[in-house]
Amino acid sequence: MTMTLSLYYQDTCPFCQWVLPKIDATGVQVELRNIDLEPAFRAELIREGGKAQVPCLKIERRGEEDVWLYESADIVTWMKEVATNRVGCR
Repeated sequence: MTMTLSLYYQDTCPFCQWVLPKIDATGVQVELRNIDLEPAFRAELIREGGKAQVPCLKIERRGEEDVWLYESADIVTWMKEVATNRVGCR
């Protein structure tokens, strides 16, 4: 199953700064969406995810409802699992 991953973040957020290198270490491709630099990303996060909290990992799978993970530890745990199982990401 192919999925697309997007991380909504802010440079000034300590939780984001904790998550970013851990995601990078997994080697899984994730689109980074800085909500301070691109207002459209902030608007999408609020409109589709329900709140402006970061970090937030958006998980898109074809034919399924999008999943929005908001907790830093949950994001890192999920990413490590994806990396271990090498689930298809694009």
